[in-house]
Amino acid sequence: MRRFSQKQIQRTISKYTTVENEWDLSDTVRLKIAEVADSYQLLDRMVEQEGRMVRVDRFPYWAEIWPASLALARWFCQQRPPIGTGWTRELGCGLGVVGMTLAALGWKVEATDYVEDALIFATYNAQKNRLSDRHRVAYLDWSNPVGKACDCLVASDVVYEKKNHVYLNRVLRALLQPGGRFYLSDPQRRPAKRFVEMLVKQRYEHRVETVTQRLGSIDYKVNIHEFIKGPN
Repeated sequence: MRRFSQKQIQRTISKYTTVENEWDLSDTVRLKIAEVADSYQLLDRMVEQEGRMVRVDRFPYWAEIWPASLALARWFCQQRPPIGTGWTRELGCGLGVVGMTLAALGWKVEATDYVEDALIFATYNAQKNRLSDRHRVAYLDWSNPVGKACDCLVASDVVYEKKNHVYLNRVLRALLQPGGRFYLSDPQRRPAKRFVEMLVKQRYEHRVETVTQRLGSIDYKVNIHEFIKGPN
């Protein structure tokens, strides 16, 4: 678990030009989310600072809200699956939308990412929404996942590159208990099909539901996958 001082949080937030939006996720869940105003401007700044093209895996995906995270958050509000018995982990939390939604619904959530500024934004947003008692953050490197296994993991739009599948699978093996559930939202990206096939071959139970999520003026089709891990 990572703890950040208020001074560190304010110092990090002040590095960025931010906007704050309110998202109505259900009749009872409404979140205020601070995000970076222009992630492409942030990328340009990163390139300028480094003096060379930043690798695609360095793109600041964490800095904005994506359709898949909103779709998964709304799906949880509507479906109300059984609450995890301990701390549920959010993988690649970014700004923390899904984890905070679960916290608002009564879950205890550990939001994880490998970018420290993402963890600070997630902490900041949880504080703004008065969810800190059920929401904490932690650093997680998928190439070397450490920590106590739990009975529920959640993630949104994290299987967009095939090369990441082996690392996410490593996380599931290490941090999801047998019989545990993994919820994954994906905006029907092509690599997701291979990831699903990989888990099914490993004896995960699987079901999928497709929902529509509007963001801006565009309607996105998002698949909500539920996996149940088989016995070791």
